Amino acid sequence: MKMQPPPFTLLLLLTLVLSGACTATGPARPESTPTAIAIPATSHPYTPTPQAASSSNPAPTTEILTSHPICASVTEIPNRECAALAAFYRSTDGENWIMNNEEWIGKDNWLASPTPCSWAGITCGDGHVTEIALGLNGLAGELPPEIGDLTRLTRLNLTDNQLSNVPAEIGNLTSLTELNLAFNRLNSLPEEIGSLKNLTGLSLAGNHLTSLPDISKLTNLTGLNLAENNLRQAPLGIGKLTKLNGLSLAANDLTSLPAEIGNLTYLVDLNLRDNHLDSLPPEIGKLTHLTGLDLSENNLSSLPTEIGALSGLAYLYASDNNLNSLPPEIGNLTNLTELYLERNSVSSLPPEIGNLIEMNLLFLSRNKLDALPPEIGNLTKLILLYLSENNLSELPPQIANLTDLAELWLDGNPITSLPPELCAVFTRKVFPTSLCPH
Repeated sequence: MKMQPPPFTLLLLLTLVLSGACTATGPARPESTPTAIAIPATSHPYTPTPQAASSSNPAPTTEILTSHPICASVTEIPNRECAALAAFYRSTDGENWIMNNEEWIGKDNWLASPTPCSWAGITCGDGHVTEIALGLNGLAGELPPEIGDLTRLTRLNLTDNQLSNVPAEIGNLTSLTELNLAFNRLNSLPEEIGSLKNLTGLSLAGNHLTSLPDISKLTNLTGLNLAENNLRQAPLGIGKLTKLNGLSLAANDLTSLPAEIGNLTYLVDLNLRDNHLDSLPPEIGKLTHLTGLDLSENNLSSLPTEIGALSGLAYLYASDNNLNSLPPEIGNLTNLTELYLERNSVSSLPPEIGNLIEMNLLFLSRNKLDALPPEIGNLTKLILLYLSENNLSELPPQIANLTDLAELWLDGNPITSLPPELCAVFTRKVFPTSLCPH
């Protein structure tokens, strides 16, 4: 099993996860759920009082009565929106919803009162439904076409459910700024999703998508999470999303990236982990605002020299690839604090590695290193240095400069002991401890 690197910043989670739940690579999943709020299975406690039809007080329309009789008595939102909520409830197996969010305790069950704005997961404003948040609540089935009647919605969060289809009418929700359909059972999306021009956050992680419609018009997006799908190529129009600062394409089936990726010059976090990439386009060097880049678990045999242009990069994950060397330009990444290169085939490090004087964590285990450059001694801020399972028979004396080291791992190398002067510096910090016997 491949080891996963730790998440490199909270920023990607904050920008991509629309309800405070999401990772450098998807939304967080709770390990347990609070006590569920019961939903009446066959009846509701509220029954509207019948009213006689007259010219001054017309009877409810057939459409409204078909959706649910309670809508005839709703006054705080338009009847059409109430009918849409009723259709949503019916189409997503509402009688079996879990309703386990602690924030909803004390709120009304759906269709149980003539005040939809008090129903669990519903937020209203100016007499309209503005938010639906029903993540992790057992919604199953399809979103109904009537969802398109909720034209004042600004936020729709249905993450971690069992939804299988999104209707074309989703394109009517042009006020949406946040849409979270992560971790459902979606195989495709309608083209109309590309009409939601006001979206700033879109999460579709954890579905079964093999492609996306053209998203080139979603130019207000700042966060896009497409992790854990079956995408074979980057979405059409990705290069137009120039306001993006967080993008995750982790755990897909990508074999290459388009040159247009270089247009995303405001990207701060880019997660490409667990794909089939065997190279990166040189345009990657245009992403000069990047602070976190995750390339782990791909098929990369080299890094482009242009990576040296990412001078603001703080976290670089490239474990579990086929790298056999690093370009000298790696030394330009002078703000790098964490570098993960485990499980590659790197046989030597360039002297320029010594320029990375801000480095705290350096992971080089399970490579083919037979020597370390003397410049490794410049990395005086190193706290963890992992060199396990390489071909090292000795260490350069300059490594004694790394006085802040808390752990130096050397197991699985030909080294049988360290010189006394190194053992004096790294007392109780070298592993295995047999390298420095007391």
